[in-house]
Formats: sequence, structure tokens, C-alpha cells
Amino acid sequence: MKDQHTGVKIPLFIKCGKNSSMFRLLVLIGLQCFVLQPHIFAKPPESNVKKWHGSKILELTEKRPARTAILIIAPATYHEHPIENRWRLGRKVWEQYMNSHPNVDCYFLHCTNPRKDSDQQVWLEGNTIFVGDPWTEETGLDQLLLKTVKAIEWLGNDYTHYIRTNINTFFNLEAVNNYAETHHQSHFTTPLWERQSYTIGYAIVFTADVAAHIVSEYYRLKQAGEELIDPFHADDMAITALATGIWPIGDRNPFRCAPSLPLGIRQLTCLDSLNTKRLCKYGALLTPVSSLEEAIYYFDKAGEDVILFRSRDGLGYTELQALYEHMLSKIYPHLRIDLTE
Repeated sequence: MKDQHTGVKIPLFIKCGKNSSMFRLLVLIGLQCFVLQPHIFAKPPESNVKKWHGSKILELTEKRPARTAILIIAPATYHEHPIENRWRLGRKVWEQYMNSHPNVDCYFLHCTNPRKDSDQQVWLEGNTIFVGDPWTEETGLDQLLLKTVKAIEWLGNDYTHYIRTNINTFFNLEAVNNYAETHHQSHFTTPLWERQSYTIGYAIVFTADVAAHIVSEYYRLKQAGEELIDPFHADDMAITALATGIWPIGDRNPFRCAPSLPLGIRQLTCLDSLNTKRLCKYGALLTPVSSLEEAIYYFDKAGEDVILFRSRDGLGYTELQALYEHMLSKIYPHLRIDLTE
């Protein structure tokens, strides 16, 4: 377009004054774009179950055999209390399927009184790894971090992958093995996040080299008298710190970091790395929910890749038992299920 007085060509947008028909047309087109295509500007609702995948997923590696140890934090005894009744039910569910996959071994972890007749203070009975601990004998309490470290150390070099979880979780062991066989790069991660900057204790996944690093860092800091190793410290935060050399909460770093993990260690402990309200590629959150039907809906939507199903709050005991029965029948249809006391 040329200026009427100078004959010089000028850009079209300069000529579009506020009162020009071209300006009004462009404004109208822009408003239509905003109204008709709000997804250009707005974040998709979190309730959209099609948006499952987290923003940062470890890449697949070449498939090759793997062996996984699942370490289950569990109390040694159960009292007649609502939460402990749910723990008892969770243990019963684990016992239904924990020996069903040849490449995945599941162990309950218990601290107990030290053996008086043996120097070996870590031993296996059935599906349980026991750790003899003077502090437990004195207080009657578990050291969650201690028994995790002792179990890893005792299991030695038999496994390529570890998962540290708790008794209120439900796992698809076939999906666990598929994940391990196709994720052989060094990593420290979790299948499911709840807007946290560290791995939540109900599912911490790491490879054998990271496991060895966690153990060595534990003993280094214990010898230094570091507060991080205190038995009352949150053990999932401590495991994250031991694995990554980073204190995950706030700006404080209460211990001197060892050299960072070797190059190649992949970790997803950054904020919102697999953030979801209900579903992501490798995990499904079934708590809190408004009904048994809602929990079953999300479970059925989850898909074959999901490793972990987290269920605790939001359902009564009877509803939770019905949910577990549904999950067991769907994932382990070949097993004979019995959740009676």
C-alpha cells in the first residue's frame, strides 16, 4: 500500500487506524479466535483424563532382562485401630500376589529386637526381611530408613532395580517388570507425584547403582553424626537426599553433599515432573475419591503401563476391600483371591 501524499509503500498494520474498517475487521477476527479457540490461551482442565502423561518421562532403553526387589514398609504388629485395620487389609492384599512374578521379588520390612544368639542382624523369614535393632528394642518403634538401607545392603547384587513402597499400595507386577526391562539407564524416580519436590514414600524407584550410592551415603553421614539419619526424620525425604545429594525442602541443606551421582544418573525429583491429580503414564491415584465407583472408574481407565495404584483415604473399610477385590480380579485373574480375616 502507498501513502496518498508521498507515494511511499508502508506496512498494512500502520495504515489500520482505530476507526478504519480494516482495524475493526482484525479485532473481530482476533475475538473470534479467542472465543472459538480458548485452548490456545487456557490450560486444559486437570479433570481431562485424556491428558495422562507427565511432562518428563524417562526414555526407553533397549529391552533386556531385569530383576526387581520391592521393599514394603509394614508394621510388625497390628492393633485394633481403623488405620491399622486398613494396613492389615493392605498386607493381606500383598500376600495374594507378591509371589506371582518370577522376576519381581516382594519383601515386607520389619525392625525387631536384636538376635542374642547370632551376629547376623538381618535375616529372611518367609516374605519378610527382619532387621535387629537396639533402638526398636528400646522404643518399640521402627526405623524406616534403617531397615530400607539394611535390606538393600543384605540383598546385595541380585537385583537391577529396587522399589521402596508401603503397605497401602497396589502394584501390577507385570507392568513393573516391563518397566524395569525397558529402563536400564541409571535413575531415581517415582511412578506418581502429588505436587511434591521429592519422591513420595509410597513408591520410590531406583536402579542398583543408585541403591549402592544410597547405602554408602547413609553410612558416611551416620559416621558424621548427621541429623538426616535421625530415626524420627521423614525417611522418604532422607532417601531423596541420599540418592541425589540435594535437600529437597526449602533452601536449607543440613548436610554436606557428597559428590553428585555419576554422569548418567537420571532423576525426576523436580517439582511437578509427573504431576497429576489422578492418572499418569505409570501411576494412578485412587485417593481421595467420592465413591467406590469413582475409584473403580480411574482404575479401569489406567491402562496396562501403570505400575502403581495408590488407595488410602476417601473410602470406608468395606469399600476399600471391594476395590482391592476388583483390582485383584482384573490384574491377577489366575489367582485364587481370599481377603477374609
